[in-house]
Amino acid sequence: MRRYFSKGSAAPLALLFTLVSMSFTVAYLKNSFSQAAMEKYRYAEWKALYAAEAGLNDVGVVVLPYITSDTLLVRNGVNYGVDENNRPIGMYKDIACSTQLLPNSTRKEYIAYSTGVADYITPSGTNVSIERRVFTSMRPQGFEEFMYFTHEEEPIGPGNTGNVNFCGSDELDGKVHTNGNMSFCQWSCATFNGEINVTYEAEEQGDLFNGNQNCINDYLEDDELVIDTVHQIIYPPQNSAEVAKQNATKTFVADTKLFRPGKKDTLVMTEINFVEGGYWAAQWTYNIPPIGNPPAEFSFQYDSLASGLETDDFHLHLFPNEFDGTTNTYNSNFLVMSGNTLDGINLYSLVSSGDFEIGDGDQIFIFNEDNSKVISFISSGIATLGTDRLRVSFYGETLAYNGPEGIGFNDDESITFVNASASDGLNEDVQWNNQVYYHDHDLTETDPDGWTGYCEAGGRQHFDFDYWTAGGTSCDIFNCPDEIYNSEHVFMNRTFFSTGNSPQIIYIKGGQVLVRGTVDGQFTIVTDDYTEYRVHSSTNTVDRVWGNIWLIDDVVYADSYSSGAVVQPAYGGSNNVLGLIAGGSVIIANTRPNGSRDSQFGQDIKINAAILAMNGGFISHYWQNSTIGHHDPILGGIYNLPIADGRGGHRNYYRDEDQTGAYTNDNAGDYRGYVRLWGSIVQFRRGYMKRNTGGGSPYNTGDIGYDKNYNYDYNLRLNPPPYFPDLQNTNNTVILKMASYGEARNQQQD
Repeated sequence: MRRYFSKGSAAPLALLFTLVSMSFTVAYLKNSFSQAAMEKYRYAEWKALYAAEAGLNDVGVVVLPYITSDTLLVRNGVNYGVDENNRPIGMYKDIACSTQLLPNSTRKEYIAYSTGVADYITPSGTNVSIERRVFTSMRPQGFEEFMYFTHEEEPIGPGNTGNVNFCGSDELDGKVHTNGNMSFCQWSCATFNGEINVTYEAEEQGDLFNGNQNCINDYLEDDELVIDTVHQIIYPPQNSAEVAKQNATKTFVADTKLFRPGKKDTLVMTEINFVEGGYWAAQWTYNIPPIGNPPAEFSFQYDSLASGLETDDFHLHLFPNEFDGTTNTYNSNFLVMSGNTLDGINLYSLVSSGDFEIGDGDQIFIFNEDNSKVISFISSGIATLGTDRLRVSFYGETLAYNGPEGIGFNDDESITFVNASASDGLNEDVQWNNQVYYHDHDLTETDPDGWTGYCEAGGRQHFDFDYWTAGGTSCDIFNCPDEIYNSEHVFMNRTFFSTGNSPQIIYIKGGQVLVRGTVDGQFTIVTDDYTEYRVHSSTNTVDRVWGNIWLIDDVVYADSYSSGAVVQPAYGGSNNVLGLIAGGSVIIANTRPNGSRDSQFGQDIKINAAILAMNGGFISHYWQNSTIGHHDPILGGIYNLPIADGRGGHRNYYRDEDQTGAYTNDNAGDYRGYVRLWGSIVQFRRGYMKRNTGGGSPYNTGDIGYDKNYNYDYNLRLNPPPYFPDLQNTNNTVILKMASYGEARNQQQD
């Protein structure tokens, strides 16, 4: 039997191919199944992320401006919407808000965290919750971010009327904002190289822009100019200014001598002179004219042992001489005093002859040497008693004693008797001693609604009193400082304070301050709004001195260019910074370095600073420079009283009142150069820098003041001055801007 064998076979190969094919198919199906599951998982991750972001937007960012401490919100979760298939997207939970100080800064960072949760069902049917956590950090916007900010587009200073316009000579590089309405000159257009902020409130009132319609149309059609509408910003920022004062690293008390019993109030001027490594500080005493003669003052000793109508020579006592230590009061009916004083004055003879009187209603003070013990009362008259004594009667209910608990006047204790109501007249030895030259708030007395009884921030302001002229008529603080710093008026000797390693906040409590020099470090100077004092010519009248900051010479950073320009961030930037927060105004003083007397001794001023004038403006001193009458801002017409004190040409170097002033007549000019500023300007109202020739009656004068060269310092956005005020909306919330955003690494707030 013959058998035949095949030399090949298709069946094994087919089987092999079938097996391989089935393997690929299984792998493909498995991969397809896994890919679908992975896509569902990733989809769930994205839903969790979206839910977390929704929590930030719905809750975290909304709450952040209001928080004052760490806060945990929405712990249990809130469902957030559905997807395109009407299935739940997920929920957000554990929204945490907190604050922390920014490194090397005094400004807070606001942080919000949010967790998003989405469900995922595995191929096996297991439900898995997927969580993702996101955060955002936000930082307060501060007033230093504005190149130019005004609360009201109205001028400040005596004799001002109407709105201030933006004109062709104005070029502003940076953000510009006003809470009022912007007005433009009819003959020229200002240049804006940044953002303009206007308010919804102005828009609602129809006062968004006024003036030159061609300018307005150009601004609205300029694609590169950003015009943003925002809510009004709270101004002045009282709360933020208080924070700066509370965190002061150095406080200079400038109200130490205020309200001394029976004394005319003496004020204190502070000077800050910045130098590399820190600053020098000094203080002087001064009085604000008009200055009266000293009140009726007499030296005695107290007789604590006498109980009757008799008293030792040079002594006085209350009758009966009864002091109640438990209530710290004197129980008395009248005052018995010797006819002879320790000053060598025979008061008995003066009263007998009628040459000295104490009238009904006169305010009487009796105080010891350090003012720790004070008796006060309202007199009803004075009369002779016997042949060598006097009796001063008073209204019993007005008798008051202030002194150490349970301790009255000691026997033979040196005391001063003062009739604070004595008519003393004006001191003839004080120059420029005239009410009208120093106090202009009474000019609105014709309008009862405009009368405040106090000098206003926009009134005439001064800084050069006795200490400034202590060196004579050809000497000032710049060329002969020894004479000034060693004068009898010095209250605190010139002292050096080091910059240190942390930001410095210098608080001038109750007074004005002079500022100049080279700033090396991070500083903010802050003053009170005002301090009240008794007017010298009328001790019953209380007035206000405003917390002005006077720039008496250049104020520049140690690393600035010789022109005064700061090193901008694009070229490496500067770590030096200065904030000036004035309760009143920031004023360019009319000094020789600043161009006084028509630039006779120099010109220009360079300023590196973020300026904030709480109740006043950024203004030049003696921009009016005229003694003619000024416009009544309410009633119209012209006042007969002057808008300035006529001393512009008598200053620096000092010229006596009886000398002819230089550049002070009504038709003279007093051009002082340029204000070259790199920084920021924030003010309540717009201050004048220059009166142009032919400004119209009563300002028909030559050019007075400064041209402007204002430049924004972009370093301020990265390095604001210490405790410079934050912005707040009219709903009292901090205005925040986003600093960063991302996904948290873990569930901790990191």
